[in-house]
Amino acid sequence: MITAAAAATAQPEIAFISGPIDTGLDKSYFHIHYVPRIQQALERGDHFVIGPIPTGVDADALAYLLAYPVSPTRIAIFVTAAEQEMWGAHFRASGVHVHVVDGQMSSERDAALTHSSTYDILRVRTRKEAKAFYGKFFRDGHVTNTERNWKRRRGMAEDEIVGLDTINQLDSPTDSRKPQSAWRSWAAAWGRRC
Repeated sequence: MITAAAAATAQPEIAFISGPIDTGLDKSYFHIHYVPRIQQALERGDHFVIGPIPTGVDADALAYLLAYPVSPTRIAIFVTAAEQEMWGAHFRASGVHVHVVDGQMSSERDAALTHSSTYDILRVRTRKEAKAFYGKFFRDGHVTNTERNWKRRRGMAEDEIVGLDTINQLDSPTDSRKPQSAWRSWAAAWGRRC
């Protein structure tokens, strides 16, 4: 007989991959900070949810997963209605699921991504890295969408001050586990059986 606890752990974890919209010309930021964690998730059989931005971590993660190759059925791209109009057909052509969220703001899309996943694969540039990368465009104290995603997962207010080193500590799926209901509602939306 399978216990309820054993049945709950049998479901794959769902990683929300998020990060900066620019990973550099050689994509080194992505390869250094994301690929090792994505590899671990792939080895566990995890599923992935990603935003639709055609540059940076969103685009790099999708390209990496599809080249791996990982079954596109393990990947969902979350979009607003406007993003669906711009990019939905492109994503569907690659075989991934496209989930259109309620609302038109990236914050609403990102909230849906957090709700539909069990943990994050993310990293925020340190102040020193951001100053070097953005140069004169660097804005001290700017809260990135990636930082907002991390705070949302933990139920923190956007204006709470958290050190970037704290955010960049590696989470495992069990460190910020969401109830399996997130998986079940997401799978149901895809028409899958759990």
